[in-house]
Amino acid sequence: MTQFTRAAGMAIATVSMWLGGMVSAEDAAQITHIDDAQSMEIAPMETPGVNAFLQDVVGSDNPDKPITCGFFRLEASAEPLVYTYDYDETKLILEGEITVSDGTNSFDATAGDVLLLPKGAKVTFTTKTAGKAYVCGARLRDTA
Repeated sequence: MTQFTRAAGMAIATVSMWLGGMVSAEDAAQITHIDDAQSMEIAPMETPGVNAFLQDVVGSDNPDKPITCGFFRLEASAEPLVYTYDYDETKLILEGEITVSDGTNSFDATAGDVLLLPKGAKVTFTTKTAGKAYVCGARLRDTA
């Protein structure tokens, strides 16, 4: 056993005792894996006149520092989707094209583009055809 290994083991034991006892493998944070998530059905947002869809896939349970990720799809619609953000969110465009505007800036986002939609922004989303994005927001699951 090297000095580093011994020191690391003592540090882990100290932290575990400080947390109230040894942390078992069963209690440790674990990775979540969703197989073929991009093929999941995306639920409609139920906004009249707008063909918009949002599906939360994974999220933390931490109410102090929430994060939720999933998929957003927008199809050509009679009306634009207008959304005011009460949390920060990013969108990575996976396919198609989505036009976003905050009243000052407007972008035609296409596959590979990343958008930061800050808390407080009122954003208008449109598309001539359709677009799909991976989204991550600083919010709890099912609260968009």
